[in-house]
Amino acid sequence: MFAGLLNKGFRGSLALLITVFIVSAIICYFVPFSIEIRNYPNLFYNYFTQYLTSKALLVAINFLFIGLGVLLISLISVNQEVVEKQNYFPVFIYLLLGIACVEPFQASPQIFTNVFVLFSIYKLLDTYRSENVLGQIFEAAFWLCVSSFITISSIICFPLFFIILLILRPFSWREWVIALMGFFLPMFIYECMSYLSNFNQWYFFDATTLYFQFLKVPSFSEYFLPLSALLFVLLFISIISGLFSGFGNTVKKQRSRSILLWFLFFSTFGFFSGGANSSSIILTYAFPLCFFIGDFLYGIKQIKITNTILALLIFCVVLIFMGRFGLFN
Repeated sequence: MFAGLLNKGFRGSLALLITVFIVSAIICYFVPFSIEIRNYPNLFYNYFTQYLTSKALLVAINFLFIGLGVLLISLISVNQEVVEKQNYFPVFIYLLLGIACVEPFQASPQIFTNVFVLFSIYKLLDTYRSENVLGQIFEAAFWLCVSSFITISSIICFPLFFIILLILRPFSWREWVIALMGFFLPMFIYECMSYLSNFNQWYFFDATTLYFQFLKVPSFSEYFLPLSALLFVLLFISIISGLFSGFGNTVKKQRSRSILLWFLFFSTFGFFSGGANSSSIILTYAFPLCFFIGDFLYGIKQIKITNTILALLIFCVVLIFMGRFGLFN
């Protein structure tokens, strides 16, 4: 079934990924209900979404950013050698998680944020054993900082940025200074605009303070519980399996797994952030989830077992859509 296609790399997986993407977008357009409401006190998100009232436009924007995220996961998987080149399980799993977590009546800020975070990580991974990387480091820091103006929870990736630099490269003060400049520039541009317009100055610092002040236990929708439980079990098994296998047969793969583990650790703040719900939490963890679970599924020799696990994942996503169609009311 799906496992055979996802084991064949880009050519084997492309038709499957496009079909799932298009069919899901069409189904999402006809969904009559939302099962979770997002209340994000994030400046750019609140500003732009107040002008988005068309359901077709909202679905198109959400799926555009899902597609960009899928593309970046594919580039990280193949170009950065995080997994085997024939392994497209991470791409498929990220697509499933994106489809499950977007609502048809709201733009999904975490989907937008993930694109900037993934692009930043891709740029950082590209610096491994490379020379003249100051431009890439600046670009990675700049777009990561921009993401915090969409969803303030992405500040959990700021310290992760420098941990990734230490994992991938020997310490260089020039690279760290350039990275700090990349983080500083979006804040400086915003504060200049705020000063000239006399509107919402020091937003970034106030929003960061509020973010850490209002950490609390998240609210979970019953529709997401099967998917959340299955992802947790698969993640636990994949990490244990990776510990025994050594997390890859190359130094870069092993360092990439270290980055994923650090990402899991810092995502804990996203788990407890104010306003967090099932879909935002799953999307926060989507990056490490898709790679750990995808690598685990690729390593299973029995295709029937892999297909069964994929069928369970798809069934959990179908349950969420059934809830959006009101079939459980």
